[in-house]
Amino acid sequence: MANKNSQSVSKPSKGKAPVCENLSFAAKEAFKRLRTNLVVSFPADDMSCHLVGVTSAQPGDGKSTISLNLAYSLAELGKKTLLVDADLRRASIHEKLGLERVPGLSELIRGNINDISASVRRYSSTTTQLDIIPSGEMPENPSELLNSERCARLFELLSQAYDFIVVDLPPIGAVVDAVSVAQELDGMLVVIRENACPRGLLNECMQQLNYANVNILGFVVNGAMEGSGKKYQYGSYSYY
Repeated sequence: MANKNSQSVSKPSKGKAPVCENLSFAAKEAFKRLRTNLVVSFPADDMSCHLVGVTSAQPGDGKSTISLNLAYSLAELGKKTLLVDADLRRASIHEKLGLERVPGLSELIRGNINDISASVRRYSSTTTQLDIIPSGEMPENPSELLNSERCARLFELLSQAYDFIVVDLPPIGAVVDAVSVAQELDGMLVVIRENACPRGLLNECMQQLNYANVNILGFVVNGAMEGSGKKYQYGSYSYY
């Protein structure tokens, strides 16, 4: 299915990928807590695939890095996990992992390729394997593609092969793309960077999600201070 015959990559072309295996102990534990909170938010006897969207109110809050590490952390549990870069306008997952951007999600939705596995990349560490579908080429109509029947059918097919699918989505405050695809998801996480997200913008974000009847699983506060006031950091990326 989607995870067979996928292209494989073990590390990005430049430097280390900003994923759990390369982070500090504190950052790893932070993502394990996020993973645990996410897993227990679903019924224990529900063995179906869970599709989880990750968005933010504005650009720069770190939702793509959160998406990547949440997916990797789920894969560490032995869950068959897929990370989908659905930020078709400003894709970044492929850059973080040193992957080819094309073919990807936009090509799959438009039907430009028939074999799903041709768009699946596999990130492998010594202990963990994570599948990724990059964004593909930026289309002229991102919102329409994500709101199409073809996109819904694609996620339905992918759900048959995975335990968890994490979908990295554009910021709600910038475009409506995340709302367009939200109906296909089991829930949404909203990333907020501490002391960076205006309250009014966050309120507008929540109003849009509530209007679309999106199941909001919770919030991820990124770059927050804890304990002695030290941030959990990896390079330029800050975590809770």
